[in-house]
Amino acid sequence: ASQDRRKALSTIAQETKALTPSVSASLDHLNTTLAISFSLDTLAPLSPTKCPGFALADAPDKLGTVIRVVDSDSFDAALSMPSTVLRVPAPDGISATADSSMAVLEALKSHARCPENLNPTTAPRVAVLNMASEKNPGGGWLGGSTAQEEALCYRSTLAASLNKAKFYPIAAHAGLYTRDVVVLREEMGKGHGLLDGIKEEGGEDVGAKRARLPVVSVVSVAGLRHPAVKGAGDIEAGEGSAGSETTKRKWDGKGKGKEKKTKVKKSQGPLIFANPSDRKLTKDKMRLCLRIAANQGHTMVVLGALGCGAFKNPPGEVVACWSEVLSESEFGGGWFAEIWFAVLDRRREGNFEIFETALDGKV
Repeated sequence: ASQDRRKALSTIAQETKALTPSVSASLDHLNTTLAISFSLDTLAPLSPTKCPGFALADAPDKLGTVIRVVDSDSFDAALSMPSTVLRVPAPDGISATADSSMAVLEALKSHARCPENLNPTTAPRVAVLNMASEKNPGGGWLGGSTAQEEALCYRSTLAASLNKAKFYPIAAHAGLYTRDVVVLREEMGKGHGLLDGIKEEGGEDVGAKRARLPVVSVVSVAGLRHPAVKGAGDIEAGEGSAGSETTKRKWDGKGKGKEKKTKVKKSQGPLIFANPSDRKLTKDKMRLCLRIAANQGHTMVVLGALGCGAFKNPPGEVVACWSEVLSESEFGGGWFAEIWFAVLDRRREGNFEIFETALDGKV
């Protein structure tokens, strides 16, 4: 069954790849193949003078950003975000048409203390975090893999902008920004059905249909790949401790070997990064996500459980890092109308509950 699913998804990937040039050509005011690389080392911290200054809905005299956690596909969250946050009629997301963006922009202006700081092009458009592979554009999407990056690529034109020769491997402090990403399909749970207007069929002008396709922006940042972890209460095993001792024999290639005894740690408590440098780098990656999104004028952002899937980062630590970064003064003052964390937990591994408990409703 797993092989069949991979084969089916690989077919979806090839179809998406084949359709992307045609769809992009119909929307010539967009550039779906363009991505820009940013580095935390050269991207200046956000300047408070450029902040839109969004006020809290339940405390209009206070500036800030409310965080929500949703058990959802990242693109589905992004498509529903403008209508949910701003209560404007855009239930299927913001398309590239001026009419679609204008209603959202006007609503944003009414919530911002400094509306002159809003970018008319990108402020109405949701920015989505792609939890990327630093090695391969789109991760394993062409082979039918099912992590978050692959899910985004199956559904959209994203992969066309991820240029392997130009950007990969993605450096530890770098991220990619794709301003124009057109959503082509429904999510996997709905069978990846093509949205209306993708196939060139008779009837209404295909260009008019494609102009109504949802458009988002994507920030691609890679989580750490299989970082060393330990229990928060790990102790070195010693004499009389609850730990144990193991014996390994190191062979010399001549059939002889020496016994080597090693102390074993007893793992206690939730998993955390074993190396403080990994925790620091994770927070730097999170700062980069937020800095790129705000720097490019986005006011609504969909983030995620960075590195908590195939890369096996400890969820409790990742959510704590997000909480700490979001509390930093650089990102305060109302840069974003809202921030959502899309934590799709189909396997019920507990990541959604961890994020919901720690972040949902936080200001």
